[in-house]
Amino acid sequence: MSGPVAFQILGPLRVEVAGRAVAPIGSRARTVLSVLLLHAGQSVTAEQLVAALWTDGAPPPTARTQLHMLLSRLRKTLLGHPVIETRPGAYRIDTRVARLDSHHAERLIEEGRRLGDPALYRRALALWRGPVLDGFDHAEVRRLEELRLTAVGEWAALELGRGCPSRVAERLAPMVADLPYYESLRAQLVLALDRLNRRQEALHVLREGTRLLDRELGLEPGPELRRAEQLVRGRTPAQLPPAVAAFTGRDGDVERLCGLLTDGGEHVVAVSGPAGIGKSALAVQVAHRLAGLFPDGQLYVNLHGSTPDTEPAATAEVLGRFLRALGATVPADQEEAAAAFRSMTHGKRLLVLLDNAAGPEQVRDLLPGSATCGVLITSRRLLGSVDAARHHPVEGLPPDEAVALLGRLAGTARVGSEPEAAAEIAELCGRLPLALTIAGAKLAGQPDLSVRALAGRLAVEQRRLAELALHDQAVRTSFMVSYQDLGDAAAARLFRLLGLLDVPDVGVPVAAALAGLPEQRAAVLLDRLAENQLVRSDVPGRFHLHDLLRLFARERAAEEETGADRTGAVRRALHCYVATARHATLAVEPTIGWRIDFLPGSLDHPGVPLGSRDEVDEWIDAETDNLVAAARQAASGIAPEVAPYLSACLNAPLEGRGRRREQLTLAYITRTAARLTGDRRHAGLADNDLGWALHWLSRAEEALACFDRALRAWAGYDAGTALALHGRGVVLRVLERYEESLESLERARAAWHRLGHARQEAGCLTGVGLTCQRLGRHDDAVAAHEAAIGLARDSAARVTEVMALGNLGEAHRLAGRREAAAACFTEALRLDRLRGLSGTYWEAEHLWGLGRVRGDRALLNRSAAILRDLDLIDDAEAGAIATGPAPRTPAAIADQL
Repeated sequence: MSGPVAFQILGPLRVEVAGRAVAPIGSRARTVLSVLLLHAGQSVTAEQLVAALWTDGAPPPTARTQLHMLLSRLRKTLLGHPVIETRPGAYRIDTRVARLDSHHAERLIEEGRRLGDPALYRRALALWRGPVLDGFDHAEVRRLEELRLTAVGEWAALELGRGCPSRVAERLAPMVADLPYYESLRAQLVLALDRLNRRQEALHVLREGTRLLDRELGLEPGPELRRAEQLVRGRTPAQLPPAVAAFTGRDGDVERLCGLLTDGGEHVVAVSGPAGIGKSALAVQVAHRLAGLFPDGQLYVNLHGSTPDTEPAATAEVLGRFLRALGATVPADQEEAAAAFRSMTHGKRLLVLLDNAAGPEQVRDLLPGSATCGVLITSRRLLGSVDAARHHPVEGLPPDEAVALLGRLAGTARVGSEPEAAAEIAELCGRLPLALTIAGAKLAGQPDLSVRALAGRLAVEQRRLAELALHDQAVRTSFMVSYQDLGDAAAARLFRLLGLLDVPDVGVPVAAALAGLPEQRAAVLLDRLAENQLVRSDVPGRFHLHDLLRLFARERAAEEETGADRTGAVRRALHCYVATARHATLAVEPTIGWRIDFLPGSLDHPGVPLGSRDEVDEWIDAETDNLVAAARQAASGIAPEVAPYLSACLNAPLEGRGRRREQLTLAYITRTAARLTGDRRHAGLADNDLGWALHWLSRAEEALACFDRALRAWAGYDAGTALALHGRGVVLRVLERYEESLESLERARAAWHRLGHARQEAGCLTGVGLTCQRLGRHDDAVAAHEAAIGLARDSAARVTEVMALGNLGEAHRLAGRREAAAACFTEALRLDRLRGLSGTYWEAEHLWGLGRVRGDRALLNRSAAILRDLDLIDDAEAGAIATGPAPRTPAAIADQL
């Protein structure tokens, strides 16, 4: 115990000040201090203290005076430490200053209960040095003594559950001699002696207890002694299989499951997860940890719900086994047997582990008849219809625990000598315990096989599942049981087709497109797959496959689908992405016609209709990673033309969400795809979009090179040439090559004017205005921006209009026309909100402009918050804006102006 003043009351009273024991205090002062300590942290009235000093109920007239003198003496003894506080008419021990061994003991006991840790109980019990305060007559003393006995009983149960009966027998034998009528401790001693094979001693302790109760008190033995007697006579089941020796990690899972089984609520817990995730090992580990808290025994059965080539266990057969284990007669009728099982378990503290359940119908009649029992169920299926069950899904191991499991099996030093290869194996195994166990066993069985060599073998996707097999263990076989258990041809087909897509997750529309099904039907099948743990759904409406399950699904597709069917399925899914991206870009900027021109005349799927900016933003946030992955898969050769389609349609929606790096990635992917398609327009698009993405990321020299390449690729394509010239002009401005910038922008503007593309011409004009601003030609800048606004309005180019309006505000600000600038920025912000541009880069730019004009720090901070949400500035820059005396314009904005 730390602190300036420590009190030990779990035995004779001891006081330490600054780590040194104080001299003994008189008996009356000790009485006052004892009462205060027993109520530490609470106010004790002077009347209560006087009553404790004069127990005959007749205190002298000077009682208050004497009490004050005793308190004064105590304060001197405590060397002036403010431990004893004076309250109106009362006194209190200040627990912020004082430390009590009783408080420490209670905290240890509470933590021991929560964690099921006997070591914490041992630390708590070691604090008792004898009767509390030498047997001081007080209700709190009696409570603490009862707490000690309860803690001893709970500690003994945990030690017995962990196979340590000798500790229990050693401690309890003298306590039972001192407390012969305390049945709980006697029962635990009987159990300990029995497990030490000292059966005659156990029976003697039982008989002695029964004799004392009958002779001295005229009582029959209570339920705990009767249960102990049943065990000694061989009628308490202890059926748990041995804990898995290589069990590693899972501390959070173990703690939560222990809590669910001991928290006073319904004690039926269903542990679910895909094949090979380690459900059974986890459940057995938890069951062993808690076995001591269920003294009526532990029942176990493997229900074979997912065992290859084995029928699931019949419920009636399992009921018979359980009833025989409990010493009961087995009725022939299953309903009667279930009722008998509920009767036998009513009021008992029994732990039942139902491992590998096929489904809810298999386990309903195996549930005990009382909430005093604990039930752990493991299943590959979600058992949502099991009454009162609480559910705990199990996921793959965290990376460090996955590597630790590998080391536990193959040797810590061996795995530690090749940490990068070991981490690679963990990921290639999907951090699935079954796969890791097989990999670890292979390393253990082949001392000459390096960790790097095994990682290399597993890295080959086509061989990975074959590598993850050893003797009677195989990841593929385990998955096959779940697949065959579906019993639904449509669900099985959807599962194997999902394996063909290289995307992180799918929504219902894409899954429906993949399988060529209506969305409602696809949603039902996806739920069926999730129920059978073949897909996961962590976000409503979105589904993903474990990496190894994806490989298995792809294998099944290769076996059971024709090449044409596989190609058609992937093409439909990719076209769903493209068609939806088309809707997205038209919702954001309806006049962006040149990008739509890249799409084919017809698509194999109509996509998801998106009618508003909010819908587009929501779709982009949910699908960006999938869209990039889909483009990458398409560019790998299956449908290379899809990558340019996606890049063409996604540029504007991604720009609105500040997804600069995704734009960059899509542009690189499009460049790869263009080499396969041989289409110069695709190559020009790739370099054009790459140039803009690099410009946004402040990499101007690289961006200029990209626009130059786009100009060459698009030679003869007037719209492409104009696009490349526009991009060159913008980047040349950033590079401070202003005259070249104006020349390139003017050529682009003229080309767009000839082509009749007013929106694009407006974009070039506002680019001219920004370059004029850099040259200090503010009137020319204003004229260019105003012309851009007029063209944008005439062509309904909503984003271009708002962008040009903000640029006009900046031109007025630089010219010193603050009111005109404020009016422009205010109008731009109004249009941002009206046109669904809230939360975009444009709103951030306009907030910043208005904030600078008005000197309004709140507006600057709002701008910074948007830029941070879009990942265009980091936390440090946002903090500098919030706290700096004169914050600089962020590069994300400054580079665009």
